[in-house]
Amino acid sequence: MNGLLQNITQALGWSMAHSLWQGALIYGSLCFIFLLSPKLTSKNKYALALLGQFILSIAFVITFGRYVDIRSTVEDPFMNYAAAPLTLSPETSSSFSHALHPLLPWMSSLYVLGLSFQFIIFSSSLSRLHYLKTRGLSTIPIRWNQSFQDICYRLQIKQHIQFHLSEKISVPMVIGHLKPIILFPVAFVNNLELEQVESIVIHELAHIKRRDYLFNLFKVAMETILFFNPFVWLLSRYIETEREHACDDIVMKWTPSSIAYAQALMSVELLKNTAAPIHAMAAVGKKHHLLHRIQRITNMEKKHINARQHLIAVVLCSFALVTIAWISPTEKQITVAEEITMLPAVENPAVTYQIPAPPAAPDYPSFPQDTIKPLLKPEEIPTERANIKNIEVQAKKIEAYYNSPEWKNKIADIESQAKKTEEYFNSPEWKAKIAEIEANANKIEAYYNSPEWKNKIADIETQAAKKTEEYFNSSEWKAKLADIEENANKIEAYYNSPEWKNKIADIEAQARKAGEYFNSPEWKAKIADIEANAKKMAEYL
Repeated sequence: MNGLLQNITQALGWSMAHSLWQGALIYGSLCFIFLLSPKLTSKNKYALALLGQFILSIAFVITFGRYVDIRSTVEDPFMNYAAAPLTLSPETSSSFSHALHPLLPWMSSLYVLGLSFQFIIFSSSLSRLHYLKTRGLSTIPIRWNQSFQDICYRLQIKQHIQFHLSEKISVPMVIGHLKPIILFPVAFVNNLELEQVESIVIHELAHIKRRDYLFNLFKVAMETILFFNPFVWLLSRYIETEREHACDDIVMKWTPSSIAYAQALMSVELLKNTAAPIHAMAAVGKKHHLLHRIQRITNMEKKHINARQHLIAVVLCSFALVTIAWISPTEKQITVAEEITMLPAVENPAVTYQIPAPPAAPDYPSFPQDTIKPLLKPEEIPTERANIKNIEVQAKKIEAYYNSPEWKNKIADIESQAKKTEEYFNSPEWKAKIAEIEANANKIEAYYNSPEWKNKIADIETQAAKKTEEYFNSSEWKAKLADIEENANKIEAYYNSPEWKNKIADIEAQARKAGEYFNSPEWKAKIADIEANAKKMAEYL
C-alpha cells in the first residue's frame, strides 16, 4: 500500500512538472497563431483558446497515466531492484532530476491541498448561483417583456428562457444551461432606457445561444484540475476576453448604434456595486476589460495584438524547451550492481536476500529516447536572428503608429468631445433647464397643497354623497326594492305549496326504498359474491 501511494505521489509530481512546459508550448503556439493571423474572428480565437486548454488537460492526464505503474507497487520492494530493466528514466538521469526528486512528495501534497481548496470554491459558487435563481425575484415591466419576446423571435431562440428582476445582484447575468434564466438588477428599472436594456438583453441571449454557460463549466473544471499551471490562467483570460467580444459582435449585428451599446455598458458599470459570481455569464467584467471592449465597439481598438505579451510567451516557451532538452539523458546509465549498492542498509543483518542475476536483455530495436527538437545548429542561427529582426521591425511600426499624428488626432478628438460634453452639463443652459424642471415640480406640489385643490376634493366628496343619498331615496330604487320583496314572497309561497311538499315526500320515499334495498338479504348476497370473487382473484394473482 505504501509503495502504491509513493508511486502515485511521484507520478503526480512529474505530471505537474511536465504540465508546465506543455502549457508553455501550447500557449506559445496559440500566440504564434494569433500573431500570424491578426484577422481571426473572436469566435475562432475563443474556440482555439478553449481547445488549447482542453489539450493541456488531456496531456496532464496522459502524463499521469504514463508515470503510474501499479504492477510494480504490488511486488516486493526489494525484488523491484532486480527487475529488468533497472536503468533510471530520463528524468532521474540528470542532476536536475536528482534535485527535483525529493520535492515530488511536497508538490503532490500541495496539489491535493490546492485541489481541495478549488473544490470548495467551486461548490460555494454553485450554491451561490442556486441562491440567486430562487431568492429575491420579481416580475419585469410589461414593456421589457414585450421587447424580450421580440428579441428572442429575431434571434430565432426557441428555448424557454426566464427573465426576472432580482434584488440580490447589481449586474445583469445568465444562469443555467438546460433551464436558463436572465437576471436584471431591480435598480435598472428606473436608470436604463429601453434601447439600452434591449442591447444588454441581446448580449445575454448571445451567451445562451452560444452555450457559453456550459463551456464555462468545463473551463472552470479544467482550471480546478490544473490550478498550479499559470498558462491555464493565461488561456482562461483569452477565453473570457474573446467570449465577450464574440457576444459583442452578435449585439452589433442587431443594434443600430455602437455608441448606444457602449453607453449601455458604461451605465451598467456605473450602477454595479458588487462582483458577479465566477460561473455566471455577466454583462460586464473587470474594468480594464470593459475599457478594451468599448474601444473595440467604437472602432478605437489597437491595431496590434499585444506584441509584448506574445514576445514574453515566446521567451517562456523557448526556455521551457531548452530546459527539457537539458534534462534529457546525458549521463551514463546506472547498472544493476551499482543500484543495489545504493540501497539503504538492512536493519536485521541476520536476514539475507538472494538477489538473482538480471536476465539478459532481449534484442529490441533501438528507438530515440528524446523526441524533443534539438537546439539550433550554427547555420540556423542567422535565420532565427532574421525572424527576431522582423519582430523588432513590426514593433517599431506599431510604436510609430501610436506616435503618429493620425492617432494623436483621434485622441484629441475624443478628448475634445469629452470636454464639450462636460461643458454642456456645466453650461448655464443646462442649469437653466434643471432649474425650470425643479420650478415646475415645486409648482405642482404647491398646487396639490393649495386650498383651491382641497376645496375641489371636498366638493367632489359632497356631490358624490348627495347623489348617493338622492338615489337611495328615489322612486326608482323603491320600485326595485318592491320587486325584490315581491319575488321573495313568491319564492316563499312556492316552498310552502302542496306541490313542493309532495316532491319532498317523493324524495324521502325513494331514499327509504334505497335504504331498505341496501339492507336487504339480496344486496348482502351480492356483496358477499363480490368479496368472494375478489378473494379468488387475489389468490390467483
